[in-house]
Amino acid sequence: MQQSIPYNILLVYPQERVNAFYYMIPLGIASIAAVLLQNDFTVKAIDFNFYKGDFRRDLKKWKPGLIGIGGTTGTRNGSFNIARMCKEILPDIPVVYGGPHATFTADDTLNNIKDIDFIVRNEGEYSFLSLAEIQIRKENISYQDIPGISFREDSSIIHNPGKRIDDLNKLPLPARHLFKGNYKIKLDYLGIEADFLITSRGCPFNCDFCAASKMFPGGTRYRCMDHIKKEIDLILSQKKVKALKLFDSTFTVSRKHVTDFCEMIKPYDLYWECEVRADTVDFELLSIMKEAGCCYIDIGLETTDPEILRSIYKTITMNQIENVLNWCNELDIKTKVFFTFGHIEQTYQSCLNDVSYIKKNQDRINFFATTVGIRIYPGTSLEKKVKEAGIISKNFSWVKYKAPKWQYLLFEFEDQLILNQKQLNYNKLFKIVLKLIFNGTIGSFDYINELLIINFKKTISRILLKFRYSFYYIRKRVELLR
Repeated sequence: MQQSIPYNILLVYPQERVNAFYYMIPLGIASIAAVLLQNDFTVKAIDFNFYKGDFRRDLKKWKPGLIGIGGTTGTRNGSFNIARMCKEILPDIPVVYGGPHATFTADDTLNNIKDIDFIVRNEGEYSFLSLAEIQIRKENISYQDIPGISFREDSSIIHNPGKRIDDLNKLPLPARHLFKGNYKIKLDYLGIEADFLITSRGCPFNCDFCAASKMFPGGTRYRCMDHIKKEIDLILSQKKVKALKLFDSTFTVSRKHVTDFCEMIKPYDLYWECEVRADTVDFELLSIMKEAGCCYIDIGLETTDPEILRSIYKTITMNQIENVLNWCNELDIKTKVFFTFGHIEQTYQSCLNDVSYIKKNQDRINFFATTVGIRIYPGTSLEKKVKEAGIISKNFSWVKYKAPKWQYLLFEFEDQLILNQKQLNYNKLFKIVLKLIFNGTIGSFDYINELLIINFKKTISRILLKFRYSFYYIRKRVELLR
């Protein structure tokens, strides 16, 4: 008989329905786990994208005293289902929900999901640690004194003021070792094994479709090079990779941070990719990056329409974009350009103009990351705009919303809210999809083929998992009838 292995804390990440790129270790959960381990708690972490066990049975075996669940807007229902299963098996154990979706939907979630006891908003490392000290060690800490948490008290919901982590260098390195899934990332076009890291938190910009500046308020904070170097050394000690993807919101906000990173990373002889803004780089900086191994940059253009760029608070110009593309071609740096179709008040003709631009520039832009239909996320300026415009109700509930099936035509398979406007409804958005496909700009054959294979395997795995849970319910009902 297998011996039970109890843990103080269980941390869980929900499964994604469809993955458009690669699966990556959930660094937010890994960072919280690292702080808990540093404070001598025992931690079990699982990612449902790779987890193959019987969750209910394992809950009984692990016997956690506190459960934390992460996730995004697209995976929120998965997070809620995990919370429900946890309460079925361990009804007296507190369940904590965190991440970007939880941060901006605390009232909605706590009012509608009774299986969730606490929400940790924004950065969760030390807030979750305090909850663990109360629950596991019975420390004399009041819930009212824990920054950034939301919880029920009598008939009210309490939102404690948040407190940001000013010095990221005091955080331990993310506990990547807790996740044993098949996290394989490749650097596009080179096709070589890669891994990823984040060197900063926050964003000084406020694009209306993004909540990064609100998720990590107060501007951008940077990790020092020694701290980043330790994480790179850790990655290289565990995996044979030749490249890194940097997932900072905008890596090139601070010129000094970029040049310091280039000086630090150069001896490693690694290729790397990062996201830039066109107004934060010049030829000299790109040259320094290229010399240090940067072979690929991602640029958020969104649209060529200057009026739309202003309306979505994207304070860049086409002239700046053209300069960066020309510099990258001269330096042999690959480019990925993000386009989004369907912005508020955008016209069909404006979208067609962007399609024409994409078609004309296929020779000098290596990859067009196109999203048709604007995804509305909680906490964004766009969410506020559409409520004020009456496009969605001011009392809109993310818990109760169910996405219509027509969104599959836009390659949206998660339960996302997509902006559907009179002048740019889903019929016209689907026409944009068809034009992009016929122009060969949705993605390469190899990319689409790999995407289909990955998600076919995941779909089969998800069906088998649902069958297992259904069998569990049937067995329980039969036992009750006996």
